Amino acid sequence: MEKLKNYSFMLLLTVMMASAALYFSFSGTDQTAYHQIKVATGDSLWSLAEDYKDLHKMDQIEFIQWVQDKNDLITTKIVPGEDLTIPVPAAEYDSGLQLADANGE
Repeated sequence: MEKLKNYSFMLLLTVMMASAALYFSFSGTDQTAYHQIKVATGDSLWSLAEDYKDLHKMDQIEFIQWVQDKNDLITTKIVPGEDLTIPVPAAEYDSGLQLADANGE
């Protein structure tokens, strides 16, 4: 009887350890690399949401809340020169948007 208790305990411990290993191996964090921007004069969270609307699947409010959460912003006020992460995957931004350079090309 004592041997049966020991085997039961070992089996239970093994199942718990295997479950924990599976849980931690499949519960990774969001590894998506998002695009970083530098705030320009005249930018607002609303204008950024509008400028990048074709590159994300959020409405303006969701975009603004995401930017506030990921950048630890307490208010919606942003200032020129500030670096922000926006909810546009870096790979999608690189392939989906062509910005003009200083020469207007």
